[in-house]
Amino acid sequence: MSRPFPILIVALDEPKRALALGGVLARLLQEVPNAAVTLVTRSDSAALFADFSHIEEILAFDGPVISPAGLKLWWRLRQKNWGLLLDTGPTLWSRFLSAKTRAIAPDHYARNLHLPEHPVVMASRLLRLEKPELPWLHVAEARGAGAAAFLEDTAGEEGPLLAIAPGARWQGAQWPAERFSVLATRLMNEDGPLKGARLLILGNETDREAATALRMAAPKARVVELTGKLDPLTAYACLRQASVFIGNDDIWLHLAAAANVLSFGLYGPSDERVEAPLGNNVHILRTPRHFEEIRAQDPNLDQALCHMLDLSVNRVYEAVQTTLSAS
Repeated sequence: MSRPFPILIVALDEPKRALALGGVLARLLQEVPNAAVTLVTRSDSAALFADFSHIEEILAFDGPVISPAGLKLWWRLRQKNWGLLLDTGPTLWSRFLSAKTRAIAPDHYARNLHLPEHPVVMASRLLRLEKPELPWLHVAEARGAGAAAFLEDTAGEEGPLLAIAPGARWQGAQWPAERFSVLATRLMNEDGPLKGARLLILGNETDREAATALRMAAPKARVVELTGKLDPLTAYACLRQASVFIGNDDIWLHLAAAANVLSFGLYGPSDERVEAPLGNNVHILRTPRHFEEIRAQDPNLDQALCHMLDLSVNRVYEAVQTTLSAS
């Protein structure tokens, strides 16, 4: 039996960026059968990788690297000679850890000197893969069964599953909830491309107000309302059953893309070149204004105004209808 090959991955990223490592991690485990992976990531990202059975240890870390807690974790990591070190930050830790092979992202200043690079592309390039590895997540059998149980709320109902996540990380990036409701109604009408569909509503606890408006778009028996009820990995397992996903620039869109669902991401105050998920079935619908125009109006992207109002229901509906007709 070959000796374990220790791999350290440091990805202190928010969930939608940490998710970009899903495909890369799976490729590493395929290429190195004796890999013993230690993953250091944020606590809200750690759950995404809970079902990767070949990850030896997941260390959740929040807060600054230069801190007593950061020093303690660094000291623990330096006790091992790593075969491979991948740091997507990069963090100060990687400068003082021993590794046979090092794949360290350029620092923030160096990144600003070049065009933006998608995290999937960057991680694949650092590992010298011939092409970017699209994200996906491993789901344990028990979790998959649990996801099926959540969807049993529509027992006896048939038809495609339309998944919508109407929330967003902040007001400026959130398409109005009432537009999601109008859109869903049109898509599921008798003359719509998703006639007779069931409606799956996803989101965080903070998205309940937006979900309330959307819930009225379909008869109660055809709605599965899971806002605030699922962790992201279980939501991913549910999304694998969906026919179409529509949502703002948030973790749910990235999960749908990773699940290879036909996905429509609504973008305004986000740079889709580095923020949009990569995937074979991903379609990005921007507001008429480019990201740079919105950034000029709201330099810090923190003003209490919605930048999504000029993206019409008609445009989103026509994009979904055209894509479904062509498939």
